[in-house]
Amino acid sequence: MLQIMPKEIKFILSAIDTLKKLSQSPYYIFVRARGFEIVGIATKIEHRYDAAWGIMRQWVKGITLDGEKFEEPLDRKNKRTGKLEDLVQMKNDLIIVTARNSSDPNDENDENFQYLMNPFQINEIKQQLDTVEEKNRIIYDLKKRYESAIEQRDLYYREAESMRSELNALKEKVINLSQRLAEQTQRAEDYKRQLKELQIHTIREESKLDEKLKTAQHLGSLEGKDSADVIIEATKKQIEARRELDKLGLGGLTAYATKEDLERLKEEIISALKGGEKEEENE
Repeated sequence: MLQIMPKEIKFILSAIDTLKKLSQSPYYIFVRARGFEIVGIATKIEHRYDAAWGIMRQWVKGITLDGEKFEEPLDRKNKRTGKLEDLVQMKNDLIIVTARNSSDPNDENDENFQYLMNPFQINEIKQQLDTVEEKNRIIYDLKKRYESAIEQRDLYYREAESMRSELNALKEKVINLSQRLAEQTQRAEDYKRQLKELQIHTIREESKLDEKLKTAQHLGSLEGKDSADVIIEATKKQIEARRELDKLGLGGLTAYATKEDLERLKEEIISALKGGEKEEENE
């Protein structure tokens, strides 16, 4: 904690008292805007006629900190604008701040002047700077969002390319599978046709077997019958029997056949039927 000595307190109190008296007097602390350099104490402000401009101008007189006298105008002849400019940047009961950097009244170059903005101008500029900063922040935010959108677009593009590649691969697989399906369908049709042919062949073979079975049953029945019974049955089918006898060249058989003749005829009939069966097998 800063400790203040009694002498310092006395000096500070004295300075405060002096500043109070100065603010209540017609005098001012005269300060330059550049660096806020204290020139001295302004003791008087007076008006002087300027014959060149034909106007009255304000001049300040005073004493410097070194005890020297000074005087200089509180305005400026601006040759560029053709106007007389007030150089007082700030003034209150205690101080006057001038924009002039030197006390030379004839130095009207721009480098000899340092202007300060008034609070209203500063507030307006501050508002403008804040607006610019706000816009920069919005632009930065939008830029980040734009970059994020670009990244997402690139990500979606890569995903779309990957999906397109997968889709092309799937199309190739579908084409290959379609070709294989067509081949298998054709093969199935071939198998189906072959199966039908096999079924037809099987049915024909079964029919042949049925016929052979019937023939075998008939032959067995004939072999087991008496010759007379065979002749009686054959007689019932005179037309068919006569045809068969004609084929065998036995059409001249008499009605008074002996037992031996009947037995011989039976054997020839059975032999003829067996011969027909062998011909079917050869076919």
